[in-house]
Amino acid sequence: VIPYSDKLFKKAAVEWLITTDQPIQALEHLKFKEMIDVASHTTQGVKIPGHKATRTEIMCMFKNHLTQLKAKLNVHIIRPFNILIF
Repeated sequence: VIPYSDKLFKKAAVEWLITTDQPIQALEHLKFKEMIDVASHTTQGVKIPGHKATRTEIMCMFKNHLTQLKAKLNVHIIRPFNILIF
């Protein structure tokens, strides 16, 4: 585990912005700050998920979001062929 210092964090953050072509405002984003806050409480370093784990988590979050949205909207599908015209 690398010992923390403000100088080291600033350097790492700026290098991350440049290398990943992030906008400078990314460092001010609430979700970025939340991620840093979560990671700052570790005593054994941070395990960054790989490509497959990240993809799986995104798909799971998306499916949960759709399920919640469907329940919230209580959507019923109306098929055009079931419409009666007088």
